Amino acid sequence: MSPYGFGHRRDGGTGSGLEELFVIAWIELWVRLKVVDLVAQTAWMTLTEKLDLRDDLCGLKHYSYWGMDADGIDAETILDDVDRVIRMDSAFTNQNKHCYRLRICDGTPQAGGSGLAIPSGRREGCASTGDLALEKDLPIEGDEKRLLERGGVYVFDCLIRERRGDRERAFEDRLNGRLKAASVSHLKHGELWRMLILADGLEEAQGKLERMLVTRSRREGLLLNPHYQRYEIVSSGPVASGEGLR
Repeated sequence: MSPYGFGHRRDGGTGSGLEELFVIAWIELWVRLKVVDLVAQTAWMTLTEKLDLRDDLCGLKHYSYWGMDADGIDAETILDDVDRVIRMDSAFTNQNKHCYRLRICDGTPQAGGSGLAIPSGRREGCASTGDLALEKDLPIEGDEKRLLERGGVYVFDCLIRERRGDRERAFEDRLNGRLKAASVSHLKHGELWRMLILADGLEEAQGKLERMLVTRSRREGLLLNPHYQRYEIVSSGPVASGEGLR
């Protein structure tokens, strides 16, 4: 069974009057610096030293993220068309300083046309392109064996978005103005933090994550200002032994 949704539209502009079947898929773009990320480095030092969370946080990565519904005649055409645009537009990637992963993911349509639901956990079997190996981008700081003996290590991919959607709409318009064989909608954009948290269970890990993310005082939270930002968990799950080795 195909992991993608399908729809119908009138003749696709051919003038035949016949309905055309097209693919609807969720597509993601992850972008990371090739060099040292000073933003991530500063966040790590603040969380583990100034906020004294070194016993809870055992890994951190920082990305720029775009996720959106996309439609076209098939998944390969969508992927190729979006890849062509983002490689030529520095608003998304700069080939000299960034590595990236563009992938079409499986999921099921959400009610209300709000996009495709992103399944929990790191996804496998998705069509993708780019030079960023997301499944291996799991740095664990410290002795991995000792950490895993103390409890479970859980990975959370946390997307921080602005409450106003102006920038997201601008990116959506920018893509649609350049795409030739696909179109996008329901675009989400923001900073994505991959956080590895030591906890005895998923529920405890989520509580620790909330306290790290949301800034409530000078001594609690860092990565999100709740007055103008919000967050959502793109994926989450336990890290098996050996997965975090660099």
